[in-house]
Amino acid sequence: MQRAGDVPATLLFSTVRRLQIILAIMLAFGAGVLSAQARPGRIRGVVIDSILGAMLPGAIVHLAPLNRSTQTDSAGRFVFDSVPAGEWSLSFDHPALDSLRLTEPAVAVRVFAGTTAIITLATRGFETLRDLFCAGTPDSLSPTLAFGTVHTADGSPAHMDVSVTWMVDTTPARGAKPGTVQAVAEGDQLVWYACGISDGSWFHATVRDSTRSSSVLLRLGQRGVIRHDLYLMTGVSSVTGVVRDSSGRALPNAQVSVVDTDLFAVTDGAGSFTLNGTSNGSVTLDVRAEGYRPWLGAIKGDRTDLVVPLHPLSASNAGSAATGSDYFRLVQRRNRRGLLLVLEQELTGESASLASLVPAEACRRWLDGRLVDATEFLAPPRASLRALEVYMNGSEAPPEYRSSGCAVVLLWTARADW
Repeated sequence: MQRAGDVPATLLFSTVRRLQIILAIMLAFGAGVLSAQARPGRIRGVVIDSILGAMLPGAIVHLAPLNRSTQTDSAGRFVFDSVPAGEWSLSFDHPALDSLRLTEPAVAVRVFAGTTAIITLATRGFETLRDLFCAGTPDSLSPTLAFGTVHTADGSPAHMDVSVTWMVDTTPARGAKPGTVQAVAEGDQLVWYACGISDGSWFHATVRDSTRSSSVLLRLGQRGVIRHDLYLMTGVSSVTGVVRDSSGRALPNAQVSVVDTDLFAVTDGAGSFTLNGTSNGSVTLDVRAEGYRPWLGAIKGDRTDLVVPLHPLSASNAGSAATGSDYFRLVQRRNRRGLLLVLEQELTGESASLASLVPAEACRRWLDGRLVDATEFLAPPRASLRALEVYMNGSEAPPEYRSSGCAVVLLWTARADW
């Protein structure tokens, strides 16, 4: 006989069984949660150079407080694997940017267990950098900016001077425009910058001290910005490299020289060259080959891995934009053997006649670096004419414009994108 207050055995068993099931479910759920929480995640992203509008290879990305770092690849990409779930901090630096204060503060990233967090890191934009360098100057609203750091043999920024000169309205005869050019010490580095350069211009950047000087020829990029480090070093070295065409094939017999020096080399059958005796500092390399656009590049004078790409310059380029960089170098080759040079004043005068200055036997006519026919050659308005090069012996013309057995003429106008 069951007494009052006694619990039936079947009911007790049923209750215990339910508790066991509930406990098992709770344990399984808890184990699943712990297992999920224990699974690592991943961080994947890119680093962007906002100034130049391109991905930033070679940046070092830091993951704090895990004390991990990785480097971006050639496309500016980076990955951190096996990252515990949680909130972490990402920052980056780059040798070319650190002294210029171009990197932004660290940003937070949330990583969930077993998932991939996607993030984009970027340098400061153009307006921020312009305000940093150009504020308070007559060029405070400059649409262009050139800047970089100065490197010296002893690492000291003391007693360095940087000057930048550029042309106005694509006309060397009109002289150099005054602008904001300064060099300021930033910690152990000397930072140089120039505001107000004419958009698209080529310009000279020179660094010097009491005994040394180094100068390079540079050009603003499509975004009106260029970042280039200047090197003022002691001693000499050599530059080695290879010249290739746009498809990657080696170009033999290309002429390679260092601007403002007598250093000169010709590429061999494999397109390779060596220039001995170059300055250890910044130099400008001039590379030419017949039928190709000239290549002009500022490098450090001890490069051993330089690859120079040359692009065809022929009648098929007639409708393309002119590079015109050779017009700038016209000033340097005005004493070239076989050259008859007619400058702006003679070309634009009231009695001037372009047609009368062009030899009837001319077989090649180049307009702002493009091969054109006689009609197009004579078409530019008189006011736009800047310089005419006449080579009665076409084999004495610069190699990329050369032609044997007939005269060659080169006309440069205000349209030249040099």
